[in-house]
Order: sequence, then structure tokens, then C-alpha cells
Amino acid sequence: MDVFEEAKQLSRVPLFSKLDASKLKLIAFTSEQLSLSDGDYLFHLNDPSDSIFLILEGVLEVVVEHEDGRIDVIVQRGKNEIIGEMGVISNAPRSATIRAAGAATVLRIEADAFMNLLSENPSMSLYVMRELSDRLNKSHRREVKTLEKEIRH
Repeated sequence: MDVFEEAKQLSRVPLFSKLDASKLKLIAFTSEQLSLSDGDYLFHLNDPSDSIFLILEGVLEVVVEHEDGRIDVIVQRGKNEIIGEMGVISNAPRSATIRAAGAATVLRIEADAFMNLLSENPSMSLYVMRELSDRLNKSHRREVKTLEKEIRH
């Protein structure tokens, strides 16, 4: 896919929809497209947060790996969702392990480029804050349900 096609695809992603064409082309030019196969890991818990990823196709899973080899899928993320922004924004290591559930294609955007976009585009920053708040609310509700189940048993 060339830069123009990639920029066109980015314009359909809610996170980038309000950016002008020149910024979309810059993102497309400076980013890297990666293809993942089923079970491939995008990153692991505590890896450096050096970039964010936009899911172009497929599904990625947030997983917890246990010492006994079990793997629990916590949540799935799909097309047009971003992954890895929490670590970049907080300048902290990865807080989760992410792997592909089937074939997937992602766009890797360097941390500095992403942070520059956020600082220059308030509407984009607001979108990211809303997405993070939504994820936090969903995570909280899952935790409450888990605790309620444990209390009942």
C-alpha cells in the first residue's frame, strides 16, 4: 500500500478523521505497516513503550500469561482501534501482552510522532482521553463482576 492509500485509510479512522491530508500523509510516510499471523505477539508486558499501533485489519488480544503456561484472554481489540497508547502517554513500560487472534495488520507509529500529534491536535487528544476513559470503565466493570462471582462462591 502506498502513502496515499494509507493516508486515505487513516482518514476513515475516528482517531485521525479530523486531521488534514498533509498530516495523514506524514503519518503514513513515517509509520511502518506490520503483518501478524495467528498467535504472533505484538509486544509483551514490561516491554518498552516506544510506539502505538493502529489495527488496520484483524483482531488483537490482550492476554495474561500464567507461570503454569495458561493464557487468559482479557479483551479483544479490532479494526481502527489503537493499542499501546497508555504506555506512550505515561512514558511507562507496556502494561499488557498483546497477540494476534488470526491474521492481522497493524500500523506502527513512533512514540514521538504520536505525542507530537496529540500536542498539536486537541480534538485528537480528546478522542484518546475518551477512549482511555471508556476502557478504564469497562475494566472496572469486569473487575466488579469478577469480585461479585468470587463473593458468591
